[in-house]
Amino acid sequence: MNSFDISARFASYYQSIGYRPLPTASLLDPSIPMTFVMSAGLVQVETALDKLGDVGDGSYVLQQKCFRHFDLDRIGSSNVHLSLFEMPGAFTFARNSKAETIQRMWHLITGVLKIAPNCLSITYFNGGVKGDHEFPPDMETCQIWRQIGLSEEQIVALGPEDNFWLQGGGIDGRESIRKCGPNTEVFFDRGEAFGCGASCRPGCRCGRFVEFANSLFIFAELNEKTSTLRLMDRPFNETVIGTERVAMIAQGKASVFEIDCMRPLLDKVREFCNGVGSNSWAERSQEIICDYVRALLFLVADGAPPPGKGGRSRIVKLLVRGVLTQQEILEIASPAFLPGLIDSIIAIYGEQHPGLVSGKQTLLDYFADERLRFAKTLQRGYQQLDRLAWVSEWAPSEEQLISLVKGFGVPLPLARARLQQRGIELEQPAYQYASA
Repeated sequence: MNSFDISARFASYYQSIGYRPLPTASLLDPSIPMTFVMSAGLVQVETALDKLGDVGDGSYVLQQKCFRHFDLDRIGSSNVHLSLFEMPGAFTFARNSKAETIQRMWHLITGVLKIAPNCLSITYFNGGVKGDHEFPPDMETCQIWRQIGLSEEQIVALGPEDNFWLQGGGIDGRESIRKCGPNTEVFFDRGEAFGCGASCRPGCRCGRFVEFANSLFIFAELNEKTSTLRLMDRPFNETVIGTERVAMIAQGKASVFEIDCMRPLLDKVREFCNGVGSNSWAERSQEIICDYVRALLFLVADGAPPPGKGGRSRIVKLLVRGVLTQQEILEIASPAFLPGLIDSIIAIYGEQHPGLVSGKQTLLDYFADERLRFAKTLQRGYQQLDRLAWVSEWAPSEEQLISLVKGFGVPLPLARARLQQRGIELEQPAYQYASA
């Protein structure tokens, strides 16, 4: 089952039981002008319903590409994170039946996607404080899972940080009225070999349990200015899956970079690595390039601006410079590299997303312009770094390193590589401090 099959099966299943399909929303949503659409949730659904002029009750299904700039640092160090990913979602407004929502999600996972039930665990809300309000345990959800047939060992209660959703605070963090409600998550157990010990369970960050589906039960609005809670006139339930994570599970892969739509991109990058050895740092650089260029092509095809300062332009700059940095580390200098990698992305996704073709030249132009600016930045920064290393003959202090990164714009991976060329190892505490 490839990635496109997974997304299609999700949409077909929910449409077969009466959910209305909604058009995919652009990654550049007008409601969040300073960044990109970050999750397959309410923003996209409300945008789609507004376009249709539909504000009534009902059930809807949406296949949505998402981008999360706040996950960029995880790329290459996590087996399950991509900055751009697909998260199909099914939404029901006003009819707030937890039992139906959970039963449908379970049938989707085990009946439609054919994931073995004995490898699954779930979490539910165990009660606690969120937004200065005390919320009771969601025992109704717990009981529904028991009735479905899960064992007590497969059902795990977690607190508000894991299983209670509170809407974000808006672009500037000042949105005062925020929707909220408990959620339940489904995890795939990769086995004890991936765990951290006997006490390992869903919610642990070690990598054994992969969360790939969840349902949210949104019923109230929290007013942070008045510290009051109001029941919503139009509550809703939401069920989503992570397409690439489901593909990783279904295809028996250890990483999302090994699935059908990502491995060809990784192979394309490795064609240009010019003998750079296969080790952990090289693999991380290769995965970062695959992820960032793929994300950039989708963003640019939807109208992302050129690299620059502030808002979306700053995020595009972070991605472009991230690619250029990893190219330097991997010693990839061929002018055919980026066009070839972009063509590989289009070959995989072009049929489903024909707009990617028109984004190719724009993205290459962005890279060409930013490469010139980046080269000047590195020249100034390297001169400063060489002066520091010449004077001290050891690694820069934490203060000097922070100045080099933030004042001169030299990415830390390149600063470390430059120092290693001089036989100077960058101490890990200083590296971590400057990264913060």
